Amino acid sequence: MELLINKDFFNDVTSYVETIKEEMHASGSALVIIKDNKIIHEWYAGTHHFENGAKKVDDTSRFNVYSVRVTFVGLALAIAIHEGLLSLDDRVSDHLNEYDVDILGNTTIKHLLTRCTGLKFEKNTVSRVFDPETSIEGKKPDLLAKILYNATGKTVNEVLTKKVIKPLNLTNTGWVTEGNDNLVCDINLSTGYPTLRMGSNKGDDRNLYVSARELALWGNLHLNKGSHEGEQILPRNIFDLATSIQNPDSLPKQLPKFGFLWWIKDSEVNVNYNELGSDLPDGSYQILGASGCSCTVIPRFNMVAVRMYNCIDAYENLGFDYIKDIQRFGNLIVQSANNL
Repeated sequence: MELLINKDFFNDVTSYVETIKEEMHASGSALVIIKDNKIIHEWYAGTHHFENGAKKVDDTSRFNVYSVRVTFVGLALAIAIHEGLLSLDDRVSDHLNEYDVDILGNTTIKHLLTRCTGLKFEKNTVSRVFDPETSIEGKKPDLLAKILYNATGKTVNEVLTKKVIKPLNLTNTGWVTEGNDNLVCDINLSTGYPTLRMGSNKGDDRNLYVSARELALWGNLHLNKGSHEGEQILPRNIFDLATSIQNPDSLPKQLPKFGFLWWIKDSEVNVNYNELGSDLPDGSYQILGASGCSCTVIPRFNMVAVRMYNCIDAYENLGFDYIKDIQRFGNLIVQSANNL
């Protein structure tokens, strides 16, 4: 991908990202902006941790993206649905037999993707917290990954490695099972020492590490509906599914809108319930992780904006407002785009 650095247009965004790095006590940060399939701005700051000898953050540095990973699970599900191996209307009970069928009731894959099941899952038990399609709950990517495996015999990692990671030659994206020099440590203010999160390579846990550039390419693949450098990597309708609103019609209109776990900007949503900045155009979509990493896709501007941080408990220890922060970031991106 061609690299065109134009610092002047994004001074405000860069200054803001640097300010938030200091406010949340992250050791490192990164910012990559793609427009019209070109990197038009790229910036790195800080180190992989605060200890002596820490590596400086650069374009190969891989951050733990935490909840950003759910869009990887979502795309794997969209691929399986396109291939006829799953359906949005499949009942969860058709794929997971360890839970009480009566409590699961008519809960579907769509309910899981749009976070309105009303159910609480704990190990092999399930209980109802609220009526389905009446409110929004936390994400359940592990359940979706299990459904995918039961239906296809493939893990999220296996599906995406074959369909996306290898075709795009993403060498700084993957679920980490062992350490290496490119991994950015988590800064945990509660413990005071840096950590790395290891896990399995199935793709269902919080150990997905990605470089800022490659997360921007991930967003750009969605923006281009599966096309990369003139080649159609995956069918367009997979991305139409993943990035269009999938909320059940009965869900209250003021609640957040979701695609395949992407937050999607819609003017009906109450700003108090939204992670997307008020200035972002309708149809923009975004995902935010606990470490502060985010990917914002703005189709109206043909633009993707990614920023990375590595502090995982700034809210608990500093009262850091993640929602206000990500809304402000999105609005600054729009202001800069309007000046291009």
